[in-house]
Amino acid sequence: MPDSYITFERYFFWLVVYSVIGWIYECILESFRQHRPVNRGFLNGPYLPIYGSGALLDVVILGNIKNPVILFISSAVITCSLEFLASVILERIFHIRWWDYNDFKFNVKGKEIDVGKFNIQGRICLVGALAFGTLSILLVHFIHPFMVYVTDKFSYPMFHYVCFGLIILVTMDCLFTVFGLIGFNDKFKTLSSSIAQITNSFKDSTVNKVQSSTAYEKINAACEKFVKGLSHQQLRIIHSFSQLRSIKYPKVTEKIKNIVFRKNIKPK
Repeated sequence: MPDSYITFERYFFWLVVYSVIGWIYECILESFRQHRPVNRGFLNGPYLPIYGSGALLDVVILGNIKNPVILFISSAVITCSLEFLASVILERIFHIRWWDYNDFKFNVKGKEIDVGKFNIQGRICLVGALAFGTLSILLVHFIHPFMVYVTDKFSYPMFHYVCFGLIILVTMDCLFTVFGLIGFNDKFKTLSSSIAQITNSFKDSTVNKVQSSTAYEKINAACEKFVKGLSHQQLRIIHSFSQLRSIKYPKVTEKIKNIVFRKNIKPK
């Protein structure tokens, strides 16, 4: 077996392991922030590839750096650059904003703490950079050497089959997720048009409480119908990303999220 193939499998295995660790970290963080259990992640499985990718970049590019200060700064720059790039790419593909540090707050014992106060376009923030820099030091100096030791303990045939299974699993998950989200933003566009038509139909009439109430009921009915028409993937994504919003239809997105979370409608 070519050494390049073996090397690829090792890196892919580490990518998945660090993605799982990142998923655990994000689930704990978001569950604490939202005061509810959160199954965080763009994909269905318990892994966040952006964390795995950041970890691999750290060990490959910065693995030989011994100075903790240089390692901290370098890793913070690399991981935040990756997070910024991922935010832009996902937004361009799906026309949806997945996270926003402009509204990244923790409520601790009734006191609101603005963790994302210092940020760039809401895509990356100072606290995140400090966290990633610190975690990268632990990764490069302690976690990854142990991971290499554990990986080397596998017999090659067993390791080969494990990696092959993981490649199939992650690939299928990516395809299943992407296809499940196609047209997600178009649904918000359709709902926004429906709400506009309902609103305009009452605009020229004499406004009174009865008419206002009727308009509200029709809009609410349209939103309820929208929620019922969401696919498993779309509903799962809303639960995973509480800050999710359509770029062009943010108000409509908020209406839908309010219904989903108020009625606790979960993916089937």
